[in-house]
This record gives sequence, structure tokens and C-alpha cells, in this order.
Amino acid sequence: MSTELLISNSIKAEIGAMPDTKGLNFFKEDLNLPFTLKRYLSKEDYDRALSYLTELGEIAGTRLDELSRTADKHTPELIAFNGKGERVNKVDYHPAYKEMEYLGYSKFALVAMSHKPVLGFSTKLPHVLKYAFWYLFVQSEFGLACPMSMTDSAARVLRKFADQEMQQTYLPHMTSTDMNELWTCAQFMTEKQGGSDVGANTVTAKKVGDQWELWGDKWFCSNVSADLALVLARPEGAPEGTKGLGMFLMPRKLPDGSLNKFRINRIKDKFGTRDMASGEVAFEGAVAYVVGDITNGFKQMMSMVNSSRLSNAVRSTAMMRRSFLEALVSARGRVAFGSSIAEKPLMKETLFELLLDSEAAAAMTFFTASVYDKADQGSKADEKLLRILTPLLKGYICKRARNSTSEGMEARGGNGYIEDWVEPKLVRDSYVGSIWEGTTNMVALDVVRALVKDQAGEIFFNTIYNSIDSISDCLAQQTGKVLLQVTNKIELQAKRIMNLNEPERELPAKQLMNRMYHVFAASLLLDEASVQITEQGNYRKLYMTLQYIHRHLLTNGFDDFSYSDPSLLQWFDAIVDWDQVPDQAVEALLKHVQQSVKL
Repeated sequence: MSTELLISNSIKAEIGAMPDTKGLNFFKEDLNLPFTLKRYLSKEDYDRALSYLTELGEIAGTRLDELSRTADKHTPELIAFNGKGERVNKVDYHPAYKEMEYLGYSKFALVAMSHKPVLGFSTKLPHVLKYAFWYLFVQSEFGLACPMSMTDSAARVLRKFADQEMQQTYLPHMTSTDMNELWTCAQFMTEKQGGSDVGANTVTAKKVGDQWELWGDKWFCSNVSADLALVLARPEGAPEGTKGLGMFLMPRKLPDGSLNKFRINRIKDKFGTRDMASGEVAFEGAVAYVVGDITNGFKQMMSMVNSSRLSNAVRSTAMMRRSFLEALVSARGRVAFGSSIAEKPLMKETLFELLLDSEAAAAMTFFTASVYDKADQGSKADEKLLRILTPLLKGYICKRARNSTSEGMEARGGNGYIEDWVEPKLVRDSYVGSIWEGTTNMVALDVVRALVKDQAGEIFFNTIYNSIDSISDCLAQQTGKVLLQVTNKIELQAKRIMNLNEPERELPAKQLMNRMYHVFAASLLLDEASVQITEQGNYRKLYMTLQYIHRHLLTNGFDDFSYSDPSLLQWFDAIVDWDQVPDQAVEALLKHVQQSVKL
């Protein structure tokens, strides 16, 4: 491709300049997103949302990106006392952060949309559409998504477990799009000695008259300036471990307007998400209210954590997409050794890997969002499928985003390492995804628990088999036969691991989690390929599927070099630009994949 051609769908390369994505509409640039949304949404819902998605895509590529970078450089400041020496526990944010709050909470109603009609809809938005908005927003701003996600999840928890009085008091504020009425919420769970071992928590809840008071310290409290916080605490006399923990709602201020009895000791100096305040909190008799069953607090909190895990995966997927887009724009707009960098074979390989990871992650997150919708509507089968998909996505996508953002940084070269550009922020922000809401080790063990305790393996693998069975195109069917063999093998591996004793079962947990992710992602890409072939006669997605199977499921280090197929050099631009890819493009690659499994 000549460097005179488009570097994206809308902006020409400036030869010799240092191109970035400023001014691009992130929705219009991502042809995979509308393709995916149209698969899960009704035409009415998609058409109704289109103007808002387009507007958010425009803002994400301009004003929101500017605000995010400014807020990242001007971190929040703790104001512990006012001029009179009175404790105020206030966090002072830069105006850029406050403007982003308006865009997120108010203009685009990213929290409210899960709970009530907004943006011209007559009902609350489906999760698939909700996460499309979040996916666009987070391509520019990750840090604020944490408070928004916790407020969203906490509202869901209150709606599910709280009594009517508590719901009527707090939910209207938590789901408000009026910044003067909005109350954000946090989740205070982690303690110094606990970490992932929540059962070791020591914060105590004491019954004093007709109210509960909290005593003790919480070590990692994101959105520390929140108006409300869901807190796990152990009522006096309750048993040890997670079974003895209750869930409490602690307001920052009491009904009379006075500050509740807690201290923000300091704000954390974090590696990433620097514009959002995380802190350490000490409770000194803070008044709190029991949420739901006081003997079931941990399980109730985990329902919030599971929702946040899916949100984490969506956010990481968004950063993978942004990293690819930055790398593509940069490579197509820079000239080295007589041609565009994007014309170099090894750069094509780098860009294609970023794109492949991005589209696979998008396929997984939006499919899981559709499962979430069906589970909410009462489907027990989808509830069980959601149970295993949520940690699966959290475990793999959030870790893989680190690789994508780092590769994107390197693709830009020296500028990618400089804070004037977005890549350092993307790298820093990407690392927290694998830590928040459970480290990779913890969620890998949760995947195994879903297999052993919840018997989720059957529906997981049957979903793949049913998807393969529905394929009609000849080349796609042949690809399905390869994937069927791989899936059978991984299902047998899962069953063997389930039959091990518990200590031995833990050792292969991450390997199994990754393989289960890859085989499910491949089945979704194949399903997308079938749709694209039927509707457009385009084999682009089937090419992507074969590449994904080959790279992630068939190579093990003893095979030939996994990228020995030269077709990527011929079809790279058509793949990236969503042009037509003919069936001939996949035939040679299909034979290569078939040989790997002796078909």
C-alpha cells in the first residue's frame, strides 16, 4: 500500500509527521464494533443507539482523550482537614476529572443505563449495548471507569439484596444523571493481612443500640471519596472466615449532614489509574447499615465482584483496541527505508497480532454480555455459562492487555516511551486489570471451581459444539472440524484436572483457563465468519479464525514457525480495512491448519 493512501478510514497520512489518533472517531474507525452489535441487538435498539455511539466515538477521540491525559498528570489531593482544623476527608480532583465525570455519569449515563431508561430508550439498556458505550469511553479513560463500575455494580447489589427502604433511599441517587443528585459508591473489602484471603479480614461491626458501627482499617479503597461504600465487616461473635462476614452500606455523611466516623489516612501513589483516588481508610465507629442477610455478606459481595470482573474485561478489551489503532495509525503514517513502516512484513505481523487479539477479546466480551442479558431474564443455563465465562475473561483478557499495550508502545518506537504520547498511560493502566477483583491466579482457581463445584463444563463445551454444528459454508465447516478436534482434547484435559486432588488440581489451572479461553474465542470467531460469509460473501473473519486457531491452539514450540504462511503479506491491508477477502485466501491456510491436526 502506498503511504499516500488512507492510514485509517478517515484521515490521510502526513508523510514525515508523527501521526496519532487525535481527531479520529473511535466508533467510525472500528468496523468490527457495529458488525458485532448488529448480531446481538434488535435493529430498533441499534438504530436508536447509533447517534449516541457515534457522538461518544467522536468525543473519545478528541475531548475525552485530552481530559484523560490532563487528569493523569494532575493527581487527586487529600484534604484531611479544613481551615478550622475539622476533619473533612475531602479529595480534591483536577477540573479535567470533574468534566470526565459529567461525560460518564451524566451526558452518556454510563451507570444509569443499566438501571433505568436513558438516551431515548423506553427501558434500561441491554448489557451488550451498555458495554459498547463503555468500550468506547475506556479507549480514552480507564481510571474513572472504576468508580462508575463500582457504582453500577453496587446499585445492582442493593436492588437484589437490600430492603425497600434502603433501595428507595439510595438507588435514585446512585443512578441519577444529575451531577448535583448523584452519589457514587465504592467497595471496601481489602485489608492489610487479607488481600485475596478475604476470610482473614478483621474489620469489626459492633451493634450499639439500634445501629451498627464499624471499627478497623481497610487497606485498598478505590474511589475513596465516594458518597457510599459497601463494606465487608465481621459482626462481633460471628465465626471466622468468609462465612462470618456481613455486608454493610456506609454513607460518607449521616442524615444530619455530619461526617461519618472514619478517616482517609492517605491516597495511594499508584503505578496507573492515577487520576482516580484510591486510599487507606480507618473506621472509628462509622455508622453503617446491614445489606441483606448479615450472615451472607461475602456471597452478596461476590455478586458485585463478578459483575466488576466482566467490566474489567471490557475495559481491558478497550485498551487493546486503542493500542492497535495507535500502532496502525503510527505505522501507516511513518516512512522508514523508503516506504511506510506498515508495509514492512514484520510490522504487518505485529499489527495483525494486535488486531487478532483485539477482535477475539471483543467477540468474547460482547457474547458474554449477551449471556448476562439472558441470565438476567431467568435462564438458568445462561446463568451457569456466565458463571464460568466471567472469570475466564477476567483471567485471560486482563493479562493479555498488558502485552497488547506494550507491543503498541514498541510499535510507535521511541515516542511510544514518552509521556507526551498515550502509550505509557495505556501500559500503566493495563496492569491493574489483572489485580483488581482477583489476581490471575485467583480467577484461574475460580474457573476450576466453576467446573468442579458448579458443573459448568458441560454447558461451556456444548455451546462450542452447537456453534460448530450450525456452520454451513464448506470452508468454514472444514475449519469447524479442526476446532472440534481441539475442543474435544481440551474437554478431556478439563475432566482429568477435575478428577485430581485439590492441591494437584491447582498447578495446571492457568494453562487450562487460557486454553478454554482460546477454544471458546475461536468458536465465536468462526461463528462470526459464518455470518460474514453468508451476508457479505467475505472470508475475512474465517481468515482471522484460522490464524487464531493456528497461533493459539496448535503451535507448541516443536512445530514449524507458526507464522510461516506468507498469505498475511498479501491480505494484511484487506484484513485491517475490512475489505473483501475471497475464499482462495483461506484455502492454503486451512490446509496448513489441517495438517497440524492430521486431517
